[in-house]
Amino acid sequence: MSPASSSVTTSRSCSDESSSELMRPARRSSPLYLVLVLGVGLVVGRLLPELIARVDGVSPPVPGWTAAVFLACGAFAVGVLAWVTWRNLHKLKRQYSAEHAIRLLALAKSAILVGGVFAGGYAGYALAFVGATSELGQLRLWRSVAAAVAAVLLLLAALALEWACRLPEDGEDEETAEALPA
Repeated sequence: MSPASSSVTTSRSCSDESSSELMRPARRSSPLYLVLVLGVGLVVGRLLPELIARVDGVSPPVPGWTAAVFLACGAFAVGVLAWVTWRNLHKLKRQYSAEHAIRLLALAKSAILVGGVFAGGYAGYALAFVGATSELGQLRLWRSVAAAVAAVLLLLAALALEWACRLPEDGEDEETAEALPA
């Protein structure tokens, strides 16, 4: 195993039994991490309109629909991937190669970061225009809200993918199967 691949850790996340001895378990994204990412995006998004006005002397831009559409498409793609991964690993009991598992987990982690930063950023940008009476201010508000909602969907889909990559510990399947009514 190369040094570069030994830094990625997925022992019980989508990996097979032979590689689990060489890798440490991957940590799931903590609520503190999610709050931090959303908070940083929120602060930056809230301060952005004032910074643009002071530095450039122009009014802040109106967000286009493109960001909301791309974030929603990303949420759909990651959501489908999460569902397929969950079905293959938990329902059909298939195994993924370690490389495939690491790619899925890396996609989930990066989509969590992107979804969180963009959700916070667009929500902060929308907060800057709450109470705006002009038509342009209202346009900025609602387009930012749409992009923030799409980013939250991406974040939730990424968390679902991260969850789907987790395999049950040894014996956890048997206990769960025994606990379920026949």
